[in-house]
Amino acid sequence: MKILACLSMFISIQAVYAEGWPPSLDTVNPAKRSVNGQTIERYVHGPNITWGYPANAVWEYPNVEETGAAQQNHNSFYVVFPEKPRKNAPLYVVLHSANRTAYDYLGYACLNRKIDQGDRPETVMTKPPDDFYALFLSSTNAEWWGWGQLNKNPENKVNRPSPAELRVLETIGWVVEKYGIDRNRIYLSGVSMGGCGTLGIGMSNGDIFAAIRTIVPAGTNYASFRMGGFAPMPAYNASQSERDAWIKRASCHGLPDPPVIVDFSSQSDGWSMTQPALVHAAQAGRLPLVLCWGPFGHTTFAAPMNAYPLCEVALAFPWLEIRRNEAYPVFTNASSDQHSPWLNAPADFDSSGQTNAYFRWKVRQDTPDTFQMQLWIEHPLINNPLTMPETATADITLRRLQQFKIESGQHYRWQISLKGKQIASGKIMPDDSSLPTIPQVVMTVEPVELSIKRIK
Repeated sequence: MKILACLSMFISIQAVYAEGWPPSLDTVNPAKRSVNGQTIERYVHGPNITWGYPANAVWEYPNVEETGAAQQNHNSFYVVFPEKPRKNAPLYVVLHSANRTAYDYLGYACLNRKIDQGDRPETVMTKPPDDFYALFLSSTNAEWWGWGQLNKNPENKVNRPSPAELRVLETIGWVVEKYGIDRNRIYLSGVSMGGCGTLGIGMSNGDIFAAIRTIVPAGTNYASFRMGGFAPMPAYNASQSERDAWIKRASCHGLPDPPVIVDFSSQSDGWSMTQPALVHAAQAGRLPLVLCWGPFGHTTFAAPMNAYPLCEVALAFPWLEIRRNEAYPVFTNASSDQHSPWLNAPADFDSSGQTNAYFRWKVRQDTPDTFQMQLWIEHPLINNPLTMPETATADITLRRLQQFKIESGQHYRWQISLKGKQIASGKIMPDDSSLPTIPQVVMTVEPVELSIKRIK
């Protein structure tokens, strides 16, 4: 009888841990409820041949409560339900840091679980809202969310997706189908190694992600590789044609418009040495970057950032309200920005600061003939007192336009109005990447309205 019982258990375990793809529900998962009572499901799977993993890749069944570098894997993930599950809910995707696992970050966000004594789970930067579905994915240090796979093979061409990226995207697609996720509200976030993966996977898939948030990313080279190579910048004595080619690559020409990027990095973090490539590319290529910095080091938690008022401003930026099916403005050369450590001379930067974190927008009209958008400066509630700008100017580039189309060589008329009264107007022609930029738009705490029409 005991032999039969053991055989029955063995058969049931084999049914739970199905090999290959699609994934199977882990019915012996012990973490079935969050501290708030939310349902947690764990899935396991083997490889899908289309991802391109090498034949010798390890697909052993992962530990039930995997933790630390020794138990990392690439064949398990967790789905956390909203407090009130519903169809068409948004999805928050989490990529963990090096030496950690999906279960470790699930523990921070949903189980109030510490790993080290100084951990602050209540302030983890990758905590999903309670009304979202959440997906906690897995990777290994060697894989590095795909950059380790690409970086070890110099014959790979720029823009080629890694096996890890293909696995991540197919997992997201499977979760979206199974749980009826709103495809216009998928968000990606990660810390350190996961921040590197967030930039590399997120920026190159703007047709999937509405917005992404990277926390102390461990390098920006993955993103550069996937976006066409926006690093390094041309030398100071480069020809104008070389500079123009670099700017065109930096603008992501030929790729879907990238998601809005929110980046928390620290000049006291050694991993930030590649930040200049991203920051310069965002300025030159008109990429949607909200940037925050300060001497808070390489941290997983918001607690050290909250010591700096301008970091609080950036933490309040509503990135989870951005939709993939709506246009957004890119702000560059804004007068309200502090001096970034990665865009200025080494001795000429502010110790803490933000770029574009005060700005908000709302699309009012996006038709084949007319585009209208409200723009304003927000004063978020923060704990530390701070004098916030009442007005600011910035160059504004429009991306992710839906029905209103921009054509190279075509002229457009723009107008700025405040309370129904025109305060500025002009004509523009898009650049070689078909990006329209309105120079030095004046914004206030009261919404101004930008409208743009094609000149027939």
